[in-house]
Amino acid sequence: MKKLSLLLIILFSLNVIGQKKIEIEIDNPEPIVGESVTFSLNADFLTDNLKKGLGNDIELTRSTSISGMQSDNFERVIIFNKVGFNKVGPFEFEFNGQKYVSNQIEINVQPKIVLEESLEIRIAKLKEIKYIIIEQLVKNVAKTEANEFGNITTYLGGVTPENFEFATIQENLGKKIELDDRNTSSETLNSENPKLGEIGFTHSIIRYRINFDEDFKGEYKLTEKDFTNLPKNYKLKQLILKK
Repeated sequence: MKKLSLLLIILFSLNVIGQKKIEIEIDNPEPIVGESVTFSLNADFLTDNLKKGLGNDIELTRSTSISGMQSDNFERVIIFNKVGFNKVGPFEFEFNGQKYVSNQIEINVQPKIVLEESLEIRIAKLKEIKYIIIEQLVKNVAKTEANEFGNITTYLGGVTPENFEFATIQENLGKKIELDDRNTSSETLNSENPKLGEIGFTHSIIRYRINFDEDFKGEYKLTEKDFTNLPKNYKLKQLILKK
């Protein structure tokens, strides 16, 4: 029995050694149901093999990724349709006699947006990296403009109220915690079948990556003092930062 177990371990180890690892990435740690997300697969091995096959007389250029940047990665847009934790990967395949296996990541997909004024602050995690996400909806106001010829332009869904400031967090919290790689996106959302002149909402998402110093220990409890532009009477739920 022991010999059989040892043989199985050896065969498994040889199989793992013979495989090459590739990384998959998702550009959003907590997407919303129905939201488009960029799925990326490290395809350096494919590029290297293509270069060898083409030879020195043919130049292989880099492709343009979904984001518009030059990239050697394989990228596609994916959409999650189920709320909760969704697993992506691992993927296994063979190319030119070599076996490749990817990692697996778990994505916590959020429910569809309810069109009402709201603010949600939460902590997300993707591949051992933690993020603070500030998601906010604010009711728009109507806006029309007339040009020199008297033509009137009406902004569909309205615009964000003038001088309105979305909630943010201090990027240096002290306590050996810093927030960086800030990513901000905003869009106008309307009901599914908006009526003529109906006013929508501005949907804003700000994502911060949390960086802990190597010697950070314990935990840090976020308070209202760590934020700016919180709505009046807003009560922050308990959010604790720890490694």
